[in-house]
Amino acid sequence: MSSKPLHILLVDDQKSLRRSLSLMLLGAGFDTSEAESGSQALTILSQAEYDLVITDLRMDDMSGIDLLREIKQINPHLPVILITAYGSIESAVDAMRLGAFDYLTKPFSEHDILEKIHASQALRNYVTAMRMPSTAELREADDIVADTPQMRATLIKAERLAATDISVLITGETGTGKTRIARLIHEKSARSGHAFVSINCASLPEQLLESELFGHVRGSFTGATDSRAGLFEEADGGTIFLDEVDTLSPAMQAKLLSVLQERQIRRVGSNKSKQVDIRVISATNQVLDSLMERGHFRSDLYFRLNGIRLHLPPLRERGEDLKRLLTRFLEVYSAKYRRSGLSLTSRALACVLAYPYPGNIRQLENFVEQMVVFADEQGVIDINALPEDLLQHLGSIPVANDASAPLSQGEGGSLAKTERMLIEAALQRARHIGEAARELGIGRTTLWRKMREFNLQFTPSRRE
Repeated sequence: MSSKPLHILLVDDQKSLRRSLSLMLLGAGFDTSEAESGSQALTILSQAEYDLVITDLRMDDMSGIDLLREIKQINPHLPVILITAYGSIESAVDAMRLGAFDYLTKPFSEHDILEKIHASQALRNYVTAMRMPSTAELREADDIVADTPQMRATLIKAERLAATDISVLITGETGTGKTRIARLIHEKSARSGHAFVSINCASLPEQLLESELFGHVRGSFTGATDSRAGLFEEADGGTIFLDEVDTLSPAMQAKLLSVLQERQIRRVGSNKSKQVDIRVISATNQVLDSLMERGHFRSDLYFRLNGIRLHLPPLRERGEDLKRLLTRFLEVYSAKYRRSGLSLTSRALACVLAYPYPGNIRQLENFVEQMVVFADEQGVIDINALPEDLLQHLGSIPVANDASAPLSQGEGGSLAKTERMLIEAALQRARHIGEAARELGIGRTTLWRKMREFNLQFTPSRRE
């Protein structure tokens, strides 16, 4: 019995482009409807059910980003694919953060768009067949902090991806937890009974990296005294995670592409190939689209790796998560160094919460370990126990003058008190709400909610 074809809504204010894409998808067996504007698309979506929306990013009456926001308010689970030109890649990445399923850059081939559509179909089937766990269940099961909407969306998407065998490209700054998410996808997948193998592609020179990935036979190079299996063989049946994949040389990119296409590896120095069954998850802290545009990364390898993209937001955009992670790391390192009853003074806590964390979660954890080590004999963590990077940032944030009232990591009320102080100080300095929200690292909607919660008013600053 044939399954019901996917019903796709195409949104583009240029009729010729809309019609050519519609004809391509009709020829591939999909049902399509068309809208010439974002507002018309919303009207159509209110009248019928669709499985996927494909929309151009730049339109006159309503941008693709604005349409995406509206769709996510109406139906958070409806996949949306953005079509954009290379010049608007940054906007497309922003769209991913807002919940877009994926995006395509012009010009794209029929193969490119069909690959994205089939990926959305796989996720739709999984969501229909399986009950999605709540975010709280995911946090409890996987020990991942996700109180912010961005991280909740990321965890849900990762859970869905686990039920598929689609290649995943995880993007995000250094220290955002890309390896952790890759391991989560593996552990939730049907491959969980087999190995999860991880390697940082920047950690070895090219010759050693080739041997590490594909193995070698005895005598193939100086020092190869024995034959050895590579990581692809070790991951057979399971998952291989390639971190910092952007650092691969052109020659290694070509060899990796061959493995992904043929699903066969050949050890260095051998003339025999071996079949491998692996899922590939890769990660980068660079913008591969830009590297590809400049000729530094192969486009064919990029499209093999980027079956679906998963973006991890930086810690500075995860205010609620920062506080929970701080509490967790305090507990972990208090136990490790046997320092019970540790607490932070209000000014130390204000400094910790206001720091931008360019190294993200990894940097926060390192900071907390240092703070625990340098806490005084009474277990109080004050300014003098903070890492140097935090102390250098101290002059740019408001801190309480009293250091006498230590705040325990377990006292939610004390965290709220410090949060109120930081928000109030940011509002006093800001010329408009958006500026205060940016300084605090939160969205304007969250800031308005916090202002109501703490009964705070905003009066624009008159500073030049």
